[in-house]
Amino acid sequence: MKDIIIFTQNTMASVVATREVLINNSDRLKAIVLASQFKGESFTDQLKVAYKLTKKSSFSFFFYKLLESKVYNYLLLGHKLTKTKKYQNDSAKTIEDLASQYNIPIIKTNNLSDNDFLNNVKELNPNYVLCLVAQILRKNVFETLGNKLINAHGSYLPEYRGAAQYFWYLFNGDQQYGVTIHFMEAGLDTGNIIFQKKFDYNQNISMYELHHKLAQSFGFMLNEFINNYANVNHNGDNELISFKQDEEKATMTRMPTKEDFSQLKRKGNKLITFKDFFKYM
Repeated sequence: MKDIIIFTQNTMASVVATREVLINNSDRLKAIVLASQFKGESFTDQLKVAYKLTKKSSFSFFFYKLLESKVYNYLLLGHKLTKTKKYQNDSAKTIEDLASQYNIPIIKTNNLSDNDFLNNVKELNPNYVLCLVAQILRKNVFETLGNKLINAHGSYLPEYRGAAQYFWYLFNGDQQYGVTIHFMEAGLDTGNIIFQKKFDYNQNISMYELHHKLAQSFGFMLNEFINNYANVNHNGDNELISFKQDEEKATMTRMPTKEDFSQLKRKGNKLITFKDFFKYM
């Protein structure tokens, strides 16, 4: 039964998570929506959004996101051209390669909030839309797709709502990271929780390695959602069972600043190492 659509993008974290779902649950996927990382009809528009991100954060964070997207995809292309073992065992394939391999159609868009695009998705009538994107979704997305939207968030909600959780885990010296599968709504990471887990990790790793671990956990938990929740755990109205977040425990992250990155470096953590690019695909 093909009843699920994925909203994803060509960044490391989204590719890693989507790849896990494609390999393990391709028979459930009706389509994959491949969105641009930044909303905009042209490259110039997308660059403006990226520039605003840099102003809110720091050049270090912008540089990291560039590595995590553009450079990562060039490395995937290198694996494909040289037919490496990782490419042959599917662990270094792009979303497009795996979608073609499993005969899953890809829909491309620069704007997930475009009404024509949303109507096309609605006509496909998915039971659920799994979201692995950075674009901010506008109100019309929730009005059109309603409670079909499911997000994988990189924290144990309601803690660490917002962006760049992988940075703040290292910055704050947390011994565990969390992942939450939850319904999406207009508020930032405020939707009802379906299930969530915590994971141990080595605090001496790079930010990239922790980000990669989070992405793998996204994939594992989305597979768990498909296998154990999407077909069962419904109430009498055939709605998926979930629970509200405790607002008294809610905390927010923010974009890390130049000083934040300097402090993380003084703690001994690196943004990325040379071996990361070749070890964690």
